[in-house]
Amino acid sequence: MSTANRSPFRLDTDLIVLRSLVAVAEEGSFSAAAEKVGRTQSAISLQIAKLEERLGVKLFERTSRSLSQTSEGEVFIGYARKILELADEAVLSVSAPKEQSILRVGFAEYLVPQHLHIHLARFKRAHPTCDLNLILGGGADLINLLNAGELDVVFAGPEASGGKQLWQEPLVWCGQLPASDKPLELILMQEPCSYRSIAISAMEAEVSDWKISITANSIQAVQSAIKAGLGVSVLPYSALQEDIPVIEGVLPELPATSVLSYLPAQEENQLAQRFIDYLLCYLEKTGALHAA
Repeated sequence: MSTANRSPFRLDTDLIVLRSLVAVAEEGSFSAAAEKVGRTQSAISLQIAKLEERLGVKLFERTSRSLSQTSEGEVFIGYARKILELADEAVLSVSAPKEQSILRVGFAEYLVPQHLHIHLARFKRAHPTCDLNLILGGGADLINLLNAGELDVVFAGPEASGGKQLWQEPLVWCGQLPASDKPLELILMQEPCSYRSIAISAMEAEVSDWKISITANSIQAVQSAIKAGLGVSVLPYSALQEDIPVIEGVLPELPATSVLSYLPAQEENQLAQRFIDYLLCYLEKTGALHAA
């Protein structure tokens, strides 16, 4: 018999335990993780305790009020995520449609998830016969392309009716406030734009001295104008960058915004729905939705 099977470093565990482990790390508590994976809290605790015993290290530091990862836990949980991602890709690779196909995806540029290229690459590996066409643009323009039959799925804000809400994220004021004797200058996307409408409504309701100083046709132009100190704008949380200052507690409170998927009304596209489910799954696994 091969001595490799008796290696003291071999880890015999299943994917259910690893999913529970990652859920605890992402949710920050055993109770929330248990609800997420559909198991009892005691079962999750026992799973983690047995895993720690098998590894010979503590993965979490527990107190009566907090739960945090140890340095060993951070390393091991990183590997656990990779194992789960590969397992899911393996399932997709044998269950995905085998015929050659094209999936045309539109992303409102202000909602593009971080590391989108990684998600696209993984989806492509799991669907090797699928060619991906990606278009970035304004939400309303993309929905027009969808209705014209030129896109298969669009991810955008609440630009039109008929979308399915995927998640919510906060809107924030950002930029540089003017001197007290100067009007508040707004940097906004061109119409139609739901964030533009929200910003104008907030100004009309609560701010007396303001004006639209810059109208831009892309989120990159808005971000550049903010960084240059040319005014104030409204951005979704996911569109923030490290060098964009957030304004808190001064300007009118903003509502949360919804991220929706839009599909053609006329026909069902299983590949497009599979892409929606895939993207949601990986955003949830990486904690992006929880962070927002």
